[in-house]
Amino acid sequence: MEASYSIIKKENEYRVSLTSVNQEALPDHIRVVLADENIDVSELMIERVSGKSATGQDVLHDITGWVAELFFANPNLIVYYSCDDMTPIPRRNKRGGNRNMPVNEYRSKLFTRIFDTYMASHQVTGVTNTPIRIDNYENGIGYSLFFHFIARNIHNNIVEILKDNIVEVSGK
Repeated sequence: MEASYSIIKKENEYRVSLTSVNQEALPDHIRVVLADENIDVSELMIERVSGKSATGQDVLHDITGWVAELFFANPNLIVYYSCDDMTPIPRRNKRGGNRNMPVNEYRSKLFTRIFDTYMASHQVTGVTNTPIRIDNYENGIGYSLFFHFIARNIHNNIVEILKDNIVEVSGK
């Protein structure tokens, strides 16, 4: 799936896109499963094009609504999201329990909270958010990676295959 969406709020502009994962980069056994089931695994990417102020709830709501529309219009779509730690989060909670949390872990928890809120408020069932955390530490030094798959429950077996591949490739 190839789709993109721009959001402009005040001086902030965001580009949201869903792009099919390059299946040629996947192991043969996964490509066969995806082809047999006619599954499209697409990566969700969110890019701030301009602006520096905190991302508001209205922007997160717009992103969620756009992704949900595409997801529900494409019954064989599995959405993949990687939580990055490349850019700081302005005005993040500096005093509470999140103050020492890495940026990518904070994004992962936020993603899950937004997903859960959307599911409850729209009374959606039969869809699962599968978060993946991979810890790459040796002697106390390293980092953690955070990924998510959103899929219909009937595709959870495929998500498990994809999840196992990510874990295997990461060496964990």
